[in-house]
Formats: sequence, C-alpha cells, structure tokens
Amino acid sequence: MPTSPTPCPGGCNRAWRQAETTGLPRDYQPTWGQPVHCHECQHRTRTCLAELPELLAAIWLEAMNGTARPADVTTMRPAGTAPWPGQASRLLTDLIVGGLAELEDDIRQLRQLPARAVDIREGTAITATIAFLDTHLHWALEHHPCAAEIHERDSANPASQIRTWHAMALRFTRRDARVEQRTAPCKRCGWRSLFYADGEDYIECRNPACGALLTEDEYASWAREIAETSRTQLRQVA
Repeated sequence: MPTSPTPCPGGCNRAWRQAETTGLPRDYQPTWGQPVHCHECQHRTRTCLAELPELLAAIWLEAMNGTARPADVTTMRPAGTAPWPGQASRLLTDLIVGGLAELEDDIRQLRQLPARAVDIREGTAITATIAFLDTHLHWALEHHPCAAEIHERDSANPASQIRTWHAMALRFTRRDARVEQRTAPCKRCGWRSLFYADGEDYIECRNPACGALLTEDEYASWAREIAETSRTQLRQVA
C-alpha cells in the first residue's frame, strides 16, 4: 500500500499520463488514488463486475437466437474450418469466465484461502466466482501485486481485467454504440469536442491536442458556469 498519494492507474488519468509522456501543456492535477485507485474507478469496477452475469447471459442468448455477431468480434479457428453455430458466443464466454476464474484462483493463492470448487455447473460457478471477487475486490484493488499497473490492454491489474471483460461483453451484445456529443465547449481548449460513450466514466475531449476528461458533475458545473456568464452578458447588453 502506498505511503504517499499516487496517481490512480485507471482511465481517469489517461490525459494526464499522455501529457506527461508527450510534453503537452498540463493545467490540471492527476486524480489521486485512494490509496491506489480513486473512488470513482473503484465504484466503476465494482459496477462492471456486478453487470457481468447479465451480460454473459445475453451473450448466451445471442448464440441461442442465432444473432449475427458484430464484425469486430474475431474467432480463432484453423484455416478452412467453418464456424459452428454459436462459436463466437462460446469463445467469448470461455474467455471471460476463464479469466474470472483465474483471477479468483490468483487471489485465493495470494490470500492463502482454500481452492475454489471446480466440479459444479457453469452457471453456479460463475455466480460463486463473481460473489467471491466482489467480496475481495477492495483487497484486490489495493493489495494485489498488479493493483498499481496502468490500465492498458493485457494489463494484469484486476480492475483493468474486469473492465476489459465488461467492455468486450458490451461490444458483443452491441450495448456500447451510443455516443453523445455534449453541447458545451471544452473547458480546457475551447473546442466543441466533448463526447460521452456508454460504459465510460468520463466525458472526453476528442481534440487530439487536449484530451481533457470531465466527470458528469464537473461538466454540469461547467455548463452552468457558461450559462450564467451568458445571462450576465445579456443583462449588461440590455
């Protein structure tokens, strides 16, 4: 556990880390970990974990209903081998369920807890694994050897893994398609380039030279400030 404040390794500090590595101007402080992950990243990770059972059920229904898989979902099979019905759903389910089980095994070993039960039905096993991870999530986000790893693709950070599996399930079930452009200009660069995508924690400025991140509360406060300034200017003109 860190003895002094350290930047949260989550996506909340993506723009800050980019500025650190590229030398771009930076006029804001990083989001600090509490003590490793910030409270918002902790909350979002727990929410993603809680939503996984329903998402896994939706993935299974994709296979049962014969729904065509999205174009960006790939399957690994020998060349010249035709995909069997439900293959993409099964492969993704195996990937997520297997990853959850490996994370549970890892935490059990690190905390010297009894091994998980393996001779049980898949649905029961998934429920038990997610319940275990929820119980031990606070420990994992603070004391796991990889808890401070930056959230990137293939990161072993438990929070990053859970959120990656959640994002994969959202993409497969086509629940991540909604992207909203916010009307207020970016507080940092002034561009009208603020967007929010389903499943994200922050409203992001998509100006490549900026990349500012705002929480919903920060954006609402900024929008109110703009509106009040506009009203003041109109009264002065009148």
